[in-house]
Amino acid sequence: MPQQQPQHQAAGLLLLLFLLWNLFPEGEYQNQSLALSELASKRLERYQDALEVLNQTRWGDFRPRPDGVEANAAADDGSSYSYVNLTGFREQDGFAWDDLELFREKGLRLSRHAIPPVGGKQLWDAAQGEPVWANASGTLHGDWVRRPGSSPRTYDSYNLSRSVPGMDWVGDRADWARNITGESGRMMLRLEGNRTVQKYDEVAEGSNPLSGGMIRHVRGYATIEDTMGSGLNWEMRLWGLQWPRQGVVLMTTTSEKFEGIFGLPHLAPSADFFQSAQMMLKRKLARVVRRKRRNLYVDQNMPWNSDVDNAMYTAFPSPHCEFVLYGQVHPPLQQDAGVDAEHAEDVIRAIESELQKPLGAPIHSVSKLQMSTVIYSPDCGFFLESKGPPDFPPGDSDHLVGMKTEVHTHQVKTWMLVYALVVFAQVGLLKDQMQESFTPSTMGRVSFWTVSAMVIVDGMTFTAAATWVSSAMATFLPTLALMFASFLSMTIGGSFLAKIHEVQLPERNRRRDQQRQTSSGTSTETTSSAPSAPLTPNPTGALLPAPVTAPRSTRLPPDQGPIIIPSDQDISAEIAAAASAVPRPNMVSNTTTTPPPAPHRPAQTFQAIIGRFILFSLFVSFLAISSVTWYSRPRALLLNACALAYFSLWLPQICRNTLRNCRRALSWRFVLGQSALRLLPFAYFWVKHDNFLYARTDRRAFALLCAWVWLQICLLAAQDVLGPRFGIPAGWAPDAWDYHPVLREDNVEAGGLPIGLVADDAAVARSPTTEKRGSVSGGAGPAGGTRAIDCAICREVLEVPVLSAGEEEGRVANVFARRLYMVTPCRHIFHTACLEGWMRFRLQCPICREELPPI
Repeated sequence: MPQQQPQHQAAGLLLLLFLLWNLFPEGEYQNQSLALSELASKRLERYQDALEVLNQTRWGDFRPRPDGVEANAAADDGSSYSYVNLTGFREQDGFAWDDLELFREKGLRLSRHAIPPVGGKQLWDAAQGEPVWANASGTLHGDWVRRPGSSPRTYDSYNLSRSVPGMDWVGDRADWARNITGESGRMMLRLEGNRTVQKYDEVAEGSNPLSGGMIRHVRGYATIEDTMGSGLNWEMRLWGLQWPRQGVVLMTTTSEKFEGIFGLPHLAPSADFFQSAQMMLKRKLARVVRRKRRNLYVDQNMPWNSDVDNAMYTAFPSPHCEFVLYGQVHPPLQQDAGVDAEHAEDVIRAIESELQKPLGAPIHSVSKLQMSTVIYSPDCGFFLESKGPPDFPPGDSDHLVGMKTEVHTHQVKTWMLVYALVVFAQVGLLKDQMQESFTPSTMGRVSFWTVSAMVIVDGMTFTAAATWVSSAMATFLPTLALMFASFLSMTIGGSFLAKIHEVQLPERNRRRDQQRQTSSGTSTETTSSAPSAPLTPNPTGALLPAPVTAPRSTRLPPDQGPIIIPSDQDISAEIAAAASAVPRPNMVSNTTTTPPPAPHRPAQTFQAIIGRFILFSLFVSFLAISSVTWYSRPRALLLNACALAYFSLWLPQICRNTLRNCRRALSWRFVLGQSALRLLPFAYFWVKHDNFLYARTDRRAFALLCAWVWLQICLLAAQDVLGPRFGIPAGWAPDAWDYHPVLREDNVEAGGLPIGLVADDAAVARSPTTEKRGSVSGGAGPAGGTRAIDCAICREVLEVPVLSAGEEEGRVANVFARRLYMVTPCRHIFHTACLEGWMRFRLQCPICREELPPI
């Protein structure tokens, strides 16, 4: 053996090297990486040329000629039309730039309406109007309406192979992506502004100050829902600039066929905006191009790409409609009457400073972020305008409304902490229920699937929090608290579920054996050729099994020998083994064919059930994540269906109460508390309009969910008061002992009354009606009324109502009176509370020690 050790070490080293070679990513100089690097190098050369064009052009160099106007006709009219050498801004590209002036007019109209003139003087043009948020970073959402352009375009209007040579376009002969065709829809815009503000008052040319004297770089993520058209959601990135003093935001998309970020200054509303945008972009874009060239073989993401899914360089792009966005930030203190106009700017700057760098300054409330926008598609030829004044009344819609990034982050942290507290409250209720249901008798009443629904959802919450906590920044601590709370709820609920499974496993095994015996008996009847033996009645003459009070007969057949008691005193096992060895009557016939026994399947382990729960939760999570790209209606149907299935968690408990004839298995504190706590997170997203996910509310669906949960609670209450099988047909549920029977005086001879109520000296409290009936009764014991007996557990008097002969039992008073006593199969009677407390620990009669069926 010692001489073979170096060989084993060498084999282990080779195996380790093989695993490392397979697990480690490919090097950055592989064939694909080299191809992408070559493509990136060519693209960066084009961007460098576009940057030189941006530096050399001036305001007015881009004056496209409208459609329908020939070049010679334009020369005769004295109009000068010119283009710039940027992809998408050239004449050969064929973009619909006819509505460029209309786009500028729409933007200026929104700006001047948001900041109205003072004393007949328009102060917005001089950047002296009402102050706005200097940093427009935040998330906004609202409705939009579509306006057609003067020159409609389709994919047949362009020849991309000619305008953008060297690209193999995919899907250019079909409808382009982002082609909005609906008349209205919903939009969500998330802005991320750079905190660095560039001031250029000292270099202003022609105006003082130049467009407010400040500018910053900004990027946005837009999601446009085409609900009335294609039904799709389009996501895109936009890049641009913000002028803080005037509140103007100008952004555009950039792709292989549209160098929008380099031509952005030519889309500005005036010469002042052009000059400031040109000074800002020529520095910013040059810095990005130099960094991309330096990291050519490492960073292969295309800069200023508008495609969210495909951020890398590609030689096979797919065309999509390009967008140019003009936004105007509204004054935040415009509606606040208590703020002086002279100090409004100081108040806004103090609020922004406290939000960005908290020092503990008191801030009562932060105004919402509001913006009016107009989006222009120069290649597809249409406008998307936010719905609001002045074209629409203020009550109908109010453009795009949201909250600043700092406020949004604070709201996310707050609601995550609230959710963590809700989960902690669920853990407390679960622990209390476990303390009440700690015996096999009480755990046998609890539905396994009701607790499973809670554990599955808690596990999904833990998985989501654990996934997010690895990348959480500002929300790290709240996410950690939620993860810990959901982990506690999942583990404690899982341990309770394991105990329930262990207690209820023999019951499931018996049910499975009975089904197997039933199927085996059916097969025997169909395959047998001899007539079956007639049923032999029991000694009492009845065909049904003897009652539980009948004495247990241990007599064996005459041919059976004596039984030797084993050392473990297990007499029942020996009797069962001896009885199974006796041949049955139907086994004598030689013509009977006995089918082989059904294969015995082992019971499903708890670990296998948990594995299925994990797979199911992963499937639901992936389905919910993938539904983000679905149409809005199917996505809403899926989420509502999942919520409905989740809030049906009390249905299994109702069914188990009916099958086991159990009035109440869970405490009312647990049922009501869990119902309310588990509805709270759904109420936040289904009812609150400005939730942090900006999910569309559906109050009608949430009202139906609440009604469905309330209906289940009412059914549980009806089972507790009226009985678990009240209103259920007799054949729908298996036979079970009724601990709350109707006691009638005409059942005395049949032994229907409990022991102690048939004696002649039993105390009877008669009503006038029962006294009359008792006077004409047959004399077989006392007449109907209220009879008293001592409870053997608490030694207190128990008054039991007994119906007279022929008296109806449908009165409500009788139904509630039956809840006060319990009658065992051995005909002993006790207080309901006394016997239920006894049966929590032992399923035996306190008097005769007879085994009792569970409740």
